[in-house]
Amino acid sequence: MILFFILDCSLIEFVKIQRHFFKEFTNTLKKIKDPRHQSYITYGAETILYTILLKNAFGIDSMRSMTERFNKEECIKNVKKVLGLKQLEELPHYDTINDFLFKLDGKELEKVRTYMIKALLKKRCFESYRISDKYWLIVVDGTGIHTFKEKHCDHCLRREYKDQEIRETKVIYMHHVLEAKLVVGEMVFSIASEFIENESEDAPKQDCELKAFKRMAKKIKSTFKRLPICLLGDSLYACEPVFDICHDNKWKYIFRFKEGRIKSIATEFQAIKYLEENNKKNKHEKKREISLFGPPIFHITTDA
Repeated sequence: MILFFILDCSLIEFVKIQRHFFKEFTNTLKKIKDPRHQSYITYGAETILYTILLKNAFGIDSMRSMTERFNKEECIKNVKKVLGLKQLEELPHYDTINDFLFKLDGKELEKVRTYMIKALLKKRCFESYRISDKYWLIVVDGTGIHTFKEKHCDHCLRREYKDQEIRETKVIYMHHVLEAKLVVGEMVFSIASEFIENESEDAPKQDCELKAFKRMAKKIKSTFKRLPICLLGDSLYACEPVFDICHDNKWKYIFRFKEGRIKSIATEFQAIKYLEENNKKNKHEKKREISLFGPPIFHITTDA
């Protein structure tokens, strides 16, 4: 009984936040294209997605626990009211949710994410976190999401490595994704995702993070056309193709410099460093001379 009271109170606070920042959130969920045959469905896309959203918001670990906790009369009534549904007898079973998510096109969820990011920017919630009061900091980085000992699908990335113990070359298969996240203080919000994967099993060259970045950059520019952006990335992005993309899109950038990444920049950096060190050394010697010999003495003479 105490648990349901806590869930009920949490839902009230959740809905308050939702209505303040995302007034069109439920309508956005209702616009999602449902891939299932409409004559056989019981729950709409908005009901399924809202249920899984509540599961994650309330920190429920498993899908089974979600089904057990949410399918109570009070909880069903609350969800029905929030979504504006005429009829809802029970919340969807986790098998129904998994089946829906498996068939759903990921681009439909991207539409929801884009709506939420634009709503936050329009609310001017994070203005104080802009760089130079203008640019939004967006960090880009790739991360691994799955690793397999055997080939998982035709889109798997492939990597060979040497096992030092048995002195044999082994192969691992991976799935990676490139993420772009808006940084505001201690919070980050995903604004774009691009999977790093091979087009097919017979692809002549493997996909990589830089190729994925080129695709992602087009997405970000088309979605946030006039957003002043400053990209943050590691040394992988310190290369001419990325610089060209940033210049074309009028984006600023801060990339980590790693020696050996770009020889021309490394040479220029060392030259500037050498000049600065010599300049500091010369200034120090001049100060030392002044302290040893005192200030210069000027003699002013006049002709009689």
